[in-house]
Amino acid sequence: MLKMRFCIAIIAIINLETQVPQFAQAEEKSFPPAPIKEILDIGYFEGKDKDSSKHKLDIYLPSKPQNAPVFFFVHGGAWVQGDKNFLGIYSAIGRLAAQNGMIGVVISYRLTPKVKHPSHAEDVARAISWTTKNIKNYGGDPERIILCGHSAGGHLVSLVSCDQTYFKKEDINPNSIKGVISISGVYEIPQLLLGNVFGKDPQNKIKASPITHVRKELPPFLLLCADKELPLCTKTDCQKFQKALIDNGNSVIFEEISSNNHMKMVFDAGNPTRKVANLILQFCKQVATQNKNQ
Repeated sequence: MLKMRFCIAIIAIINLETQVPQFAQAEEKSFPPAPIKEILDIGYFEGKDKDSSKHKLDIYLPSKPQNAPVFFFVHGGAWVQGDKNFLGIYSAIGRLAAQNGMIGVVISYRLTPKVKHPSHAEDVARAISWTTKNIKNYGGDPERIILCGHSAGGHLVSLVSCDQTYFKKEDINPNSIKGVISISGVYEIPQLLLGNVFGKDPQNKIKASPITHVRKELPPFLLLCADKELPLCTKTDCQKFQKALIDNGNSVIFEEISSNNHMKMVFDAGNPTRKVANLILQFCKQVATQNKNQ
């Protein structure tokens, strides 16, 4: 019965993230005119397993950026769906970052069934590595990067930040990551399902869980979830991860957003009139300012 509920939840995530919900149509987002430049479909990986469609990222630039902090976003989709171009949801987040003085970087990554874990996380690390090595050419500060992801993307940014192996493999200085934002993320992979993504070996699922790798001296975290969340992403799940971070001496802010659900959270992340977006921008300003001279 428990396995059936989990399976229903994952199907719900996929269905939610491949449909435009009714509330999105009722909440048209409008931004004031802003001089933003968009540079689309930049390749971030050229290795032997290069994917010509998925190893791509978009950059959103404010007017004349000079050493600007970088907001790096990873989409959700239960590790099997989605890309950076999905319905304009993620580009709205990139534009909002640029409208607030940051450089927005929005990426795609390979998906299951074409690949399994750890390929998704490896792609995220590759895109971060490209960003640290190239963003200065666009006016960005490679030492002030804030990672953000929704759902599976929240899992991925949390995992690569906590598990040192990903950054070491891509020669990323962990000190360049000044904050991590996980929106409705997954922090512990259940043993009862997701074998298509993480395999059947219990140890692989443990290693794929961000909570397994929590340690001292991690960047500050902002954890957000809805009050009407899907399983694996609930307040209880967030607070378990929050406790692990705090117990290791890390800074973490957690907030459950009322009158909200899993998919609406990411729509709200790109809407400056919504609490989710304001919490994200406030956190970015705080960590970017605090760490500017470090």
